[in-house]
Amino acid sequence: MSTALAALFAAVFCMACAGCSNKRAADTKSAGAAPVKPAGVSVTRSVSLPVQVVPDPSKGSADPAVLTITEADDDEPAEGPSTFDVRPDKGFVVADPLRQRVVFYDAAGKYQQELLLSMAPQHVRVLPDNALSIVRYETGQRYIYEMDAAGQYKAPRLATPSDPDLDAEDAGESNLNGPQSGIVRPLSRPGTEVAPVAIRFDRPGENMVSLRRLGTDRGNHTYVLIEASAPSDTVAVETAVRKYTAGREAGEIADLNDDYLVNPEDALRVRDGFVYQLVPKSNEVRINIWDTSSIP
Repeated sequence: MSTALAALFAAVFCMACAGCSNKRAADTKSAGAAPVKPAGVSVTRSVSLPVQVVPDPSKGSADPAVLTITEADDDEPAEGPSTFDVRPDKGFVVADPLRQRVVFYDAAGKYQQELLLSMAPQHVRVLPDNALSIVRYETGQRYIYEMDAAGQYKAPRLATPSDPDLDAEDAGESNLNGPQSGIVRPLSRPGTEVAPVAIRFDRPGENMVSLRRLGTDRGNHTYVLIEASAPSDTVAVETAVRKYTAGREAGEIADLNDDYLVNPEDALRVRDGFVYQLVPKSNEVRINIWDTSSIP
């Protein structure tokens, strides 16, 4: 073989080896790459509402801004504010079931007005036309409080199938398939088909124990509440809210505050990229707020 031909074969062999080496390096890098971690979200701000713990709810504060909680004992847990919703102006309406009313506050927690109900509210929602949807504790019946031209609430009427049921719409359908997987989807409607959001839970040493859809925002992002625990003799449940974009986990609010004096019926609401949490305590009713709107 001539010297020139040998040099040519050597060059081709080196190029082939270099290509294989680069491919192996790329494959190794790809195989070892960690999945993209979703953005963690910290509390943006909190709002504090006044509350009083009393042995007798009928002898609560004369100040209409003050919410009411009963004293707990060995046989009965504390009772008090159990549900809330966020109004279009980012203010709040909070149920005060012991005094059979709902109370309105602005976005900073300043008292605005109260609405007496003559029943204990179990769930409260603000409908798109600013009417209130309120579920009664004793019966589970749902009532609609519409507004008149002067902006005052009319006498309630029983809800009909044509009235929006925002709780049912937000909850949709949730299925826990096992300790590491599940799916959530909107309510099924005739003639429409929406792809479910697949939930994967890969936290070492922990299992999902419950899964609940919290709703969507205007950008069609889906929010999901996950409860998880580690197998042990003591039951310790951790809660987190995840934000999904086009089926991809985009952000997470981890280890939510669950130091409730009163366990709310509705602890979480989602509005326009914000997540709100109602936390009734002995010295305040706190509303924690997370802004996830910057997470695409």
